[in-house]
Amino acid sequence: MEMHVIDRKEKIRKIGKASKLLLRACLITVFVILLSLFGFMAVCWGDSLYNESKGISKNPLFNAYVVITESMVPTINVNDAIVVKRVKNNSLDIGDIITFSSNDMYFKGLTVTHRVVGKQLGLDGNYFYRTKGDNNALEDTALVDSSSIYGKVVIRLPKVGYVQSFVSSPFGFIISIIIPVLLVIIYEFWRVTRVIKHEYKKIEIL
Repeated sequence: MEMHVIDRKEKIRKIGKASKLLLRACLITVFVILLSLFGFMAVCWGDSLYNESKGISKNPLFNAYVVITESMVPTINVNDAIVVKRVKNNSLDIGDIITFSSNDMYFKGLTVTHRVVGKQLGLDGNYFYRTKGDNNALEDTALVDSSSIYGKVVIRLPKVGYVQSFVSSPFGFIISIIIPVLLVIIYEFWRVTRVIKHEYKKIEIL
């Protein structure tokens, strides 16, 4: 009987230790992600402040978008997220994928992500770019000027759009925000309880 009690205590101890390690790993992961996001936002914020102090109007250094059409399939699929980086004028090459504000008469003002398939030099020394969706049969009808370009696609994050939609829903908010917070609170309560019990045992021994 005593052996069974000892084995049970040992199993509980191992489960508690494994749970503690798992929770700690999750907390470290969340911390690293938040720290990375903070660093990323700090760089973008610093760039924006610098340009503002110099009286320069520029697009954000980095920006992110979720693709909602099939025009770039299979290179970029629906609900993929993309990160675009601001580029210098005339620095784009044929084959680059860019995000821009469309000048097309049917889609004017819409944000579009297509591939550069041609470019031509304007009278002012800046290039105009011919674009096309990888999944489209025809090139875009309107040329894209440098001032309409938000940036060049540097990162594709598959299916992140689904995560965004999920987190935006009430149920998703509960799962992604409230539950992790509750886990942290439970972990801290459990840790404090263990410390108190340990102190009581020390007092009893004395």
